[in-house]
Amino acid sequence: MPDEYLVDQFRPNDAAGIAALYRSVYGDEYPVKSVYDPATIIRQAEAGEAYRAVARNGTGEVVGHFAMYRSSPPNPALYECGQMMMRQDSRLSDAAFRLFAFSMEVLPRIHNIRQIWGEAVCNHLLTQQMSLEYGSTETGIEVGLMPGEAYAKALSKVSTDTERISVLLLFRSTAPRAQTLYIPAAYDDALRFIYSTWNDTTSFLPSTAALPAGIKTRGNIQTFGGSGVARIQIEKLGDDFETCLARFFSEASAAGALVIQVIFRLTEPACGAAVTILRQRGFFLGGVLPRWFGDDGVLMQQVVKPPDFDKILLASKRARELKRIIRQDWEAVQN
Repeated sequence: MPDEYLVDQFRPNDAAGIAALYRSVYGDEYPVKSVYDPATIIRQAEAGEAYRAVARNGTGEVVGHFAMYRSSPPNPALYECGQMMMRQDSRLSDAAFRLFAFSMEVLPRIHNIRQIWGEAVCNHLLTQQMSLEYGSTETGIEVGLMPGEAYAKALSKVSTDTERISVLLLFRSTAPRAQTLYIPAAYDDALRFIYSTWNDTTSFLPSTAALPAGIKTRGNIQTFGGSGVARIQIEKLGDDFETCLARFFSEASAAGALVIQVIFRLTEPACGAAVTILRQRGFFLGGVLPRWFGDDGVLMQQVVKPPDFDKILLASKRARELKRIIRQDWEAVQN
């Protein structure tokens, strides 16, 4: 069999091979079951929900995969990058590097994707290094986000650690803009640091407003039972914010969440009030999420198990400074 690989954008006749690749890498344990259905993979491409790149070997089998897809963000123009995998018998080739390069350089041009984001695991450095090479910016760290078992099979050649794994948030935009954000007093220095290398022209105003009277909080919660994560997204802050949080926290507890995230807009004048409420409940900074709502969001997080920050491996000086900031905030809210 020729030891040659073709990296290409997804074609409908790749769908069955992609489903087989998920099963080869993850068995039947991948939490999103639609990846095992070729018809769904084709439909997602036709609807613009997911765009994929593949590596095919010399006989045409799909041995590598990368996806850009709509996920948690309410902004449909913001695509998550991920689900990269290589079949075991192809991992020693250069196909993975070529697949990543194609996905980051060519795939966005083909489909006019201007805003992308991803989560690079922090139990090894390779994904972080490749993401930074192709223009992504570090904007936060999701502490203890994923159970290590989720990666034990897929990354067996890299790590067999089954402790919870943190991920580095990485964003990239090729459509810079001018924007004005409200900056919570507790995070003035942190947010200015994060935005210092982001390519938008950002102006800051102090967030001193109270939660708006007579306005109802709008939001939702997503629970990810397989990973023990609950993600609360607040579309609009209102004066019943604490009441809404109590209801969402109850749902998260019932779902067995070990990590709770709360995301809300930095364009809300009262975002500082929300930060204060959450910090009083043991939440600490996760980072910023450019374009998350169309507007930028801020991520706050709470973890049941005390995090081992020393196990969070980071490839860049900037990311290590982010870890220092986030660790300092976690320590500050423990009292």
